[in-house]
Amino acid sequence: MDSTAETRFTQLYRAHYDQVLAYCGRRVSRADAEEVANEVFVVLWRKLSTVDGNTALPWLYGVAYRTLGDRFRGMRRRQKLSTRLSGLRAESADRPDEIVVRRAQDQMVIDALDGLRSTDAEMLRLAAWEELTAPQIAVVVGCSVSAAEQRVHRAKKRLGKVLAARQPATTHPASLGEGGRQ
Repeated sequence: MDSTAETRFTQLYRAHYDQVLAYCGRRVSRADAEEVANEVFVVLWRKLSTVDGNTALPWLYGVAYRTLGDRFRGMRRRQKLSTRLSGLRAESADRPDEIVVRRAQDQMVIDALDGLRSTDAEMLRLAAWEELTAPQIAVVVGCSVSAAEQRVHRAKKRLGKVLAARQPATTHPASLGEGGRQ
């Protein structure tokens, strides 16, 4: 590549590396996040001529999304194999998002996200955690803007249903008889 390409890559790297690292860090450990972020920028280097500067960050998030997906699938395969070989059940470690978010309400939302399909959960994370707009989400997941809007909307509805189902039943004063007795 020529010096113009190197300059462009350096500018994109400096402008977006921290955001890509944070995106990955909310999904995997710090060490893994750094490794994935570096892989993302290797892909950027190889595809630099095809990347539009105006949509570079969502494009980079899309590469990170797919790279993390590959990594998660590989981890699941290794865990299944290890479980089969050892005959023991694999211990589950705290996920990075559980470590970061400890408040009870936030934990309830994270637990509800686990009750959703992975694609629904990722749409909500992109919208809420990464604060991406529908056009940016469309670039990340590779769909149209209207499809991204619909996916986020449907994911919010599904999350609402999961959260509602997990709410403890409460007795409302209106359901009590006179004197507060049923």
